[in-house]
Amino acid sequence: MADIEAEITDFGEALARFRFVPSGEEADSAVLADVQRALDAYDRAKRDLVGDRDREDAADVLRALDDGRYALACAVARSEGRALPERRLPCFFDPRHGPSTAEVDWAPPGGAARKVPVCAADAVRIREGQRPIATGAAPQRAVAPASRHAPGPGPAAPASGGPGRTSAGPLPKWLLYKEWPPDTPDTRRAGGSGAREVELLRTDAAEPVLLVLRMFRDGAGQAYLHGAAGRRALIERRVERVVTPVPADGGAHVRVRVESYGSWRLWLQSPDRVRVVEHSLQATGPYVFRYEGGPGELRFSHQGGGPFAIEALGEDLSSTARLLSGKGTSEVQGVLPGPGLYHVHSYSPWQVFLIPTTAPSS
Repeated sequence: MADIEAEITDFGEALARFRFVPSGEEADSAVLADVQRALDAYDRAKRDLVGDRDREDAADVLRALDDGRYALACAVARSEGRALPERRLPCFFDPRHGPSTAEVDWAPPGGAARKVPVCAADAVRIREGQRPIATGAAPQRAVAPASRHAPGPGPAAPASGGPGRTSAGPLPKWLLYKEWPPDTPDTRRAGGSGAREVELLRTDAAEPVLLVLRMFRDGAGQAYLHGAAGRRALIERRVERVVTPVPADGGAHVRVRVESYGSWRLWLQSPDRVRVVEHSLQATGPYVFRYEGGPGELRFSHQGGGPFAIEALGEDLSSTARLLSGKGTSEVQGVLPGPGLYHVHSYSPWQVFLIPTTAPSS
């Protein structure tokens, strides 16, 4: 987690460098509101990092940092009388570089060239045939300091959106599949260590559900789903979290056998209670998310070995189409059908970009 701690430190230093002296004009309140949002995001990132073990666990921290960087960029632009920056995806090679400014063709070693969003510095380096500034290198600053005094307290940040949304505020840990939702009954969750046969109760026999398994760092093992089609392995490679769609099969229970050398947690989660992703998402391992935007393009970055794929799911959680697939470290593009549930198959770190088609101007 040292790299994420470094990102938080870098953002805190950028906040400390920003200076602003209110002039008494109406625009001051907007600058102060931007700064307050940035400060709130910084505090949120520090608070949410506690207890996280890997980059997937820290997805809420990375989201807070992205929100904070954009709020600070807006504050700088307003204080200097410039137009507000466009809210863009962070630089593909390191989010500490700040928002992307362009898309360029880039190919990982041994992979095919794809367009990726990059900061201005990396765009220049790639066009000149140089390597991008990778994660861990000295970051390019997203904003420049203004020569004014430190801000006083401003308005509070806006309240977070509804359940599942990523638009504002920290996400509850159950939306990140870190723990079961707090109202999950005992009949729909289980935990323990070692080998155990578990039966989890559906609300009714026609209920499609997501099966979530967390395997903690103190052990590894296997898990098998028993259904009408027989036994199916849930874990193909060592991974800390698996999210698996389980369509209704007429049975009242979801039967799972866990064989672990350490502790684990297992639960059922409704497809109505999953994370809503608007622009991008990064995680490790199998995942299910919801998208509510228009049709467009999927861009998937995969880091590590093994196969990967993204499938569109129906509301009954059955697969309706395979949108892209590949193997190993690579960049792949596919069609984004539009609103719906999406299932990522992978046992490595990955990042997906959702790019809706822009409607033509009238």
